[in-house]
Amino acid sequence: MKRNILVLLALFAAVSCTVRESGRDTIGLVKAIAADSDSPEHKLLASFSKVPSSGDIYIVGAPESCAMISREFIECDVFENARGRLQKDGLKDFAGETFAGMYDEVFTPYEAYAAANDPGAVRHLAVNYALAALSPTCNMSIYDLDGNKEKNPAKMIVLSDPWLLYEGKFDIDTLFTLTGCKVPVVSPTALLMDSVFGGEKKYFNVGILCDSTHISGGVYRAVFEAAAKEHDIVGARCFTAATPYEGGAVSAFFEAYMEAGNTDPLDALLIDDWSVDMEAVRYKLDAVRDFNREEYLRYGKLLSPDFTVFCSSELTMTACYGILRDRSLFTHRIAQPVSTSYLVKLSPEASDKQFLLIPSENVQD
Repeated sequence: MKRNILVLLALFAAVSCTVRESGRDTIGLVKAIAADSDSPEHKLLASFSKVPSSGDIYIVGAPESCAMISREFIECDVFENARGRLQKDGLKDFAGETFAGMYDEVFTPYEAYAAANDPGAVRHLAVNYALAALSPTCNMSIYDLDGNKEKNPAKMIVLSDPWLLYEGKFDIDTLFTLTGCKVPVVSPTALLMDSVFGGEKKYFNVGILCDSTHISGGVYRAVFEAAAKEHDIVGARCFTAATPYEGGAVSAFFEAYMEAGNTDPLDALLIDDWSVDMEAVRYKLDAVRDFNREEYLRYGKLLSPDFTVFCSSELTMTACYGILRDRSLFTHRIAQPVSTSYLVKLSPEASDKQFLLIPSENVQD
């Protein structure tokens, strides 16, 4: 027992160093779970010191974004699976895997939920998402408060929304570190920020193209500034625009950039909208670079010589494939990848759980 306490104190000290450097402290829920090694939550997390390859890949957030990401995973074929090289081989890259969407229509959009509740509300929600994904049980219906239905737990968690990165990933990572949970947690938006600031080349004037639902809250600017601070980058700036409902995404972005009075060349364009056709984007950018095209005359001056485009969907596929391969987490089942879904629902009466997680086929309209 004494040894366990000493280990826990050492872990808290290690995380505290990180907290001081980042200027953040984790939420009380994380501290309480980490401090009580006898709690069901702590025991659950500690049981994932070795991640089972039989688990599912959970995708958490608003239903539309979860479904879109799940489809991208299922259709993905960019790797030569025998050697893991970037080369199509006609086989699904995530063959044999199950993608479990946690569809939340209760607490989304997170911007509104954060504004209507106490500070830290989304942070608590994100931690509870992670616990629900790892749990081997879910709820049969809204009347099953105890959770009597078995389900396959997570071997990877994908946070589909930039708010879950900004508000909650730090707390999930801290909790997993303190309890020895090794389940990887992936954020497509974080991968975009890593592509800008995490490599040898740094990008200082950056455009961000995203879904219109994330424009008003300023979450991308907040994420961008936090990432720049984390990487000790001074002077970086970003401009965010929404993907148009109709028309070309690239032209619409450049028009919005110029209408806002911007003239400086962009070093990179980050695309965090999984509905965007990247083949069309690259075709348009080739036209912008072509001296013989009208697009060059209008937009060419907005691209720096080293201008690069990064796409969260491509980065996520690459990162998740690499994690599963490097950690031997592929199921190696000979089967097509499939998807399943759970709905986040409020309990019909007061309970100690923030929400219920119910298989979508069990939900009555």
